[in-house]
Amino acid sequence: MPDDLPPTAPHREAPIPQVRGTRDWLPGAYAAIASLERTLMDRFVAAGFQAIRTPILEVTELHERKSGAAIVSKLFEVADGPARLCLRPELTASVVRAFIDAEPAPEIPWRVCSSGPVFRFERDPGPTRSREFTQAGVELLGAPGPEADAEVIALAVDSARAAGVADPRIRVGHTGLIVELLDRSGLPSAAVSSLIEHLSDAASEGRGVRALESAFDRLSGWLQGEAEREAKAVLPAIDQADDPGVDRLFRHLVPRVTGRRTGREIIGRLRTKWALGHSLGEALDRVRDRVHSLADLRGPAVEVLQRLELGFSSIAPGTIRGFLEMLRLLEGRGIPPERVELDLGFGHGIGFYSQMIFELAAPTPSGPVAICHGGRYDGLARVLGSDRDPHGVGFAFGVERLYHALEALPR
Repeated sequence: MPDDLPPTAPHREAPIPQVRGTRDWLPGAYAAIASLERTLMDRFVAAGFQAIRTPILEVTELHERKSGAAIVSKLFEVADGPARLCLRPELTASVVRAFIDAEPAPEIPWRVCSSGPVFRFERDPGPTRSREFTQAGVELLGAPGPEADAEVIALAVDSARAAGVADPRIRVGHTGLIVELLDRSGLPSAAVSSLIEHLSDAASEGRGVRALESAFDRLSGWLQGEAEREAKAVLPAIDQADDPGVDRLFRHLVPRVTGRRTGREIIGRLRTKWALGHSLGEALDRVRDRVHSLADLRGPAVEVLQRLELGFSSIAPGTIRGFLEMLRLLEGRGIPPERVELDLGFGHGIGFYSQMIFELAAPTPSGPVAICHGGRYDGLARVLGSDRDPHGVGFAFGVERLYHALEALPR
């Protein structure tokens, strides 16, 4: 081969694309987001919360027990023989598991903070729906009542200000009110469970209590349709038959029936059942009206509490007292009541949180951007296997969302 021939060019492989829903953080942007994470964690530690670190990899059941379908359906599962493992979709369950596993058992109240990447399989990822993102937050375990609620809300507000959001919007809700309203509705437990599950799924998509409207329509249509179909199919024949004819008709329709009741007696019970179907429809309409009234309660906290007491005092006396005490405690921490918006149509995390929920949003030229969510999750520790105090409350910032909100603010 002549020496003057050019060397053969190496074959160039096709580049490997970035995974959808993820992002490379290059110098400059990474320095900014890492600084935000440090600022938040420093604030948490300064407030008396000790930093801990939990694994990214967890047993899938940890999240299946309480996180709700909205998060469970987005788990990244990892094969490990018969074991079912997943990448954590949020931080709280891991922290509570660590609390349960710790030896010796931590003293309560237990104040801890953590940060790190979390993962959710978003089918249609976009700017506000990433498959990998960073959370930074706190958990306060073993502390019931408005005092603990006010402590974590005030810390979240202080941390947002330290990060550069001078005047975050504070929105507070309560998941227990809608659940209590549904429980007292007179509807069958299966219908109540269906409505709560529907609301939980809707909340994961950013919709509130009014998202129940479509579920009410489906249940109402089903109840009415079933009653009408059954009545039209059977009652005319029964009304025109003599007693022996009713017996023959019923034995033909239900050949395995046994007992001493006549066909007409059993048909009488069926009439009662069909009437019950209509009464359930009426109960559904009543609870629909009550849910609408509850969802419309939003605005300045003191004003909304007055309206809540007028319309829902029978189901909410403890909640009203708790809100008033929390507002008083927040004011003592430098957050006046007029800064707090109470929104009882706010349904974020209804499958996970048990009582108070809250959100902080950064005002940007294109509208408020949610940067922090939190609330009370009493009972989570018990669900995950603890026999100790079940109370818990906390919050988490979405660090990337906070970064993008700050980038959108005028310089």
